[in-house]
Amino acid sequence: MNRSIYAILFFMVFPGISGQTDNRDALVFYNHAMFLIGRKDYIGAIVNFTEAVRRDSLFLQAYENRGVARYYLNDYEGAIADYDRALKINPYDYNTYGRRGWAKFRLQQYSEAVIDFSKAIEGDRDHAGHYLIRGQAKFKLQDFEGAMVDFNRVLKPFFGTRDDKRNALFWRAMVKIELGQKESACRDLRESAKMKFKMAIELLDIYCPELTLPD
Repeated sequence: MNRSIYAILFFMVFPGISGQTDNRDALVFYNHAMFLIGRKDYIGAIVNFTEAVRRDSLFLQAYENRGVARYYLNDYEGAIADYDRALKINPYDYNTYGRRGWAKFRLQQYSEAVIDFSKAIEGDRDHAGHYLIRGQAKFKLQDFEGAMVDFNRVLKPFFGTRDDKRNALFWRAMVKIELGQKESACRDLRESAKMKFKMAIELLDIYCPELTLPD
């Protein structure tokens, strides 16, 4: 899958440089870790987040953002472990459900990812990215009806960004292809291609080379 799809992942990361702890030493390590994250030194950031949680074992943001650093290093199991710890501290942190869902998605744990994305949606029903990736997880599970519902949600007027919509059009086309709805799939591919979505352009050339579509 095109890695650019995952660019929306950390729309919600890094809630501010100063974490929530009364331990001044933990905060020093945390702030330095955040600085290193900004420089894409994820290994160094993990070291400092670890020092922070050693000094404050309930330092929620340190666990969350250490999980983010581990995700960027493709350590999805490690990221999930940190998100699990964060959710034990605050089970109502819906953004962390979304982050954990992404890590599970990358591990092809699609059923569990759907559960986490659904929890994230409970906390923010207007976040198009959660519907979009949950729809992709459902597609992987061959729950085409459920995937269609999620992609249709993203495509409602005044919902989501242009990038969300061109992604949703592409994935809805993929669902329709699986359901044998070629003409309708090609319309979605064409609309996504018009919005310069690369994968739609490529698939349109392969799947719909001679189909004349109504305007």
